[in-house]
Amino acid sequence: MYRNQLSEVFLLANEFKEGDLNVGGTRDDHVRREARGVLAALSLREIARADFVEDQVTEALHLSLDPQLARDVAHLTVAEFKRILLSPQGADWIERHRNGISSEAAAAVVKIMTDEELGALSRRLFNPLPGRGISIGSQGHFGSRVQPNSPGDDETEILLSILEGVAYGCGDVILGLNPASDDIDTIIRLEQLLQSVVERLRLPTRYCVLSDIVKQTTARSQTRVDVGFQSLAGTSKAISGMVGLDVDGLLALAAGFDGLYFETGQGSAVTNQAAEGVDMVTLEARAYGVARLIRQRTGSWMIVNDVAGFIGPEVFRTGEQLLRACLEDTVMAKLHGITMGLDVCATFHMGIGPADLQTLTEHIVAQAAPAYLMAVAGNADPMLGYMTTSFREHPRLRRQTGRQIATAMQKRLIELSAMRESGAVSGSGADSLYAAYHKAGGDTRSLDTLRDEGAKKIGALAGRGFDLGYGCDENYDDPAAASARIAAIYANARCALYSTIDEAVVSDSSPRHFRAHTRSSDRDDYLAHPTTGELINDEDAVRIPALYPARRPQVQLVVSDGLNANAVNENLRSVLPGVRRELMAAGHHVSETDIVIENGRVRAGYHIGSLLEPEMIIHLIGERPGTGINTLSAYLTYGLDEKGQSRWGSRLAPGFDHSWTTAVCGIHRRGKLPERAVEEIARLVDRMFAERSSGVALRSARRP
Repeated sequence: MYRNQLSEVFLLANEFKEGDLNVGGTRDDHVRREARGVLAALSLREIARADFVEDQVTEALHLSLDPQLARDVAHLTVAEFKRILLSPQGADWIERHRNGISSEAAAAVVKIMTDEELGALSRRLFNPLPGRGISIGSQGHFGSRVQPNSPGDDETEILLSILEGVAYGCGDVILGLNPASDDIDTIIRLEQLLQSVVERLRLPTRYCVLSDIVKQTTARSQTRVDVGFQSLAGTSKAISGMVGLDVDGLLALAAGFDGLYFETGQGSAVTNQAAEGVDMVTLEARAYGVARLIRQRTGSWMIVNDVAGFIGPEVFRTGEQLLRACLEDTVMAKLHGITMGLDVCATFHMGIGPADLQTLTEHIVAQAAPAYLMAVAGNADPMLGYMTTSFREHPRLRRQTGRQIATAMQKRLIELSAMRESGAVSGSGADSLYAAYHKAGGDTRSLDTLRDEGAKKIGALAGRGFDLGYGCDENYDDPAAASARIAAIYANARCALYSTIDEAVVSDSSPRHFRAHTRSSDRDDYLAHPTTGELINDEDAVRIPALYPARRPQVQLVVSDGLNANAVNENLRSVLPGVRRELMAAGHHVSETDIVIENGRVRAGYHIGSLLEPEMIIHLIGERPGTGINTLSAYLTYGLDEKGQSRWGSRLAPGFDHSWTTAVCGIHRRGKLPERAVEEIARLVDRMFAERSSGVALRSARRP
């Protein structure tokens, strides 16, 4: 079977998810059943011989295989492979033959399994990390990553979020923080904060600031970096688009860390136009193959986190699809020998409500037996604008599954009086942990004084909208106030999705502007079919070039509603005039007419670039709602390549790569202050013109 034919069979054999439509998938159940029949009859030898993509990821997959083991299993058909895995001897068999199973074979076998079969297999496969007693990823273990994100990288918010999570018995796997600002100084400051928590409280866990492995390597020359982080994907194009490296460069940097944390997730390569025609399940398996090789070559402590549901309805639209993806991914990771957790999450525009997501999470934990889940303060991440598992859900999930946190962490939490010998927690000890943290840092005040201070700070953050200090009942259910909080955030987010840009805001911010529309017929079409918001409609695509009959601008300013026009309404007056003023003062020729797009996504800005051919587009766009605050982002794109030729591409089908763009995110009075964002944008523009690049190429210019 030719490679293209095999790739098509793999694609059509998938259970239906929206994301596969982008690479030629089908909704037709009959076609998918037939493809699964063809796939089941293929041998592992036939699959292993076909290089789905000619790139370094494929080379890495070959290098990760033991040649003798691969020969031993080559004769098996996918159907026979499935029967072995589901047999009573399946767990022992895969333990012996794991390094002979190609990533694509792992993808193939999950495609022909039912949800029930995937769950049954996943509950028998475990890949524990070293450790005494119940270790991370072992059969009796269920752990968590505390994710203490702050929209403004505020150290008090981060610290108290960690302590609240620990009070619920969370964080035994890792403390993992997503920085709102991705500059080196911020990364260093946050690494040091996490280090101080772990060392002062003597927590037997690891910590990580989730920047990228290039910046972490730079930061490591100035501070201790415990765990290296990088997002992975199933093609070289996708990996390079995220970090400006291929697998060989990633391996070289990964070798410098004794701990590694990778994130993956179905749909990332597809939505970033880096899938190379391969389906989402197979791409995800290929990402696990890259992780397997890195672990083999480095010998490092390593975990993987599958962020399932983070992208939105263009990938998964229903709870059933999200469940299927979690089952597929957990089994494939376990077949690769990887210790993997899940971020069972949903964006606010998917339409999966908080209660539905909690129920779905319970089902996934029971069926898939992941090593760990995410843990945040109150279901909604305060920076990233999505819903996931709350701190107080974790003790309930541990009780329901009969599994517990790692023995070392449980022992330490008992010593800190945050957990009883039985493993029960109250979730109410963050103030005492605050006191212990400061005492260990040399604070000479009394424990009572420090506890009172901690309680007051927790109360202040609760008053600002954080789910901290609410506690829980004896069943670890949300108290009424916490339920009302997440319900309000959800309702606000759903409203924000349908908000519109205020004309008065635009007039105040932009003396001259042109209102453009994308190909979305209305807001519902825009939300349901994201690609319609990526291209300007035909009528406006003719009018926009006519805005400049003579000289085109060097820098074109663009404004879009994105997924939250309220973010534009709140922040545009504080950002757009300042950006224009700073750029003009620096001598840049800025657009006389700003373009304001209705139902516009990031790629709509690239389409403006193809219509006007400026050197740079600065696109201000509303970030997706759900953080409780309405944040703006700026996407800065330098439109010329290293030879000075335009990168913007065809006016009808701009194939612009997101990796060429630099983002300044989280702009809001409670996040990145607008004045600071204006200064950052101006500095970046000067640097982009000086270095004639943006995106990963700009980052790569300062790689150590």
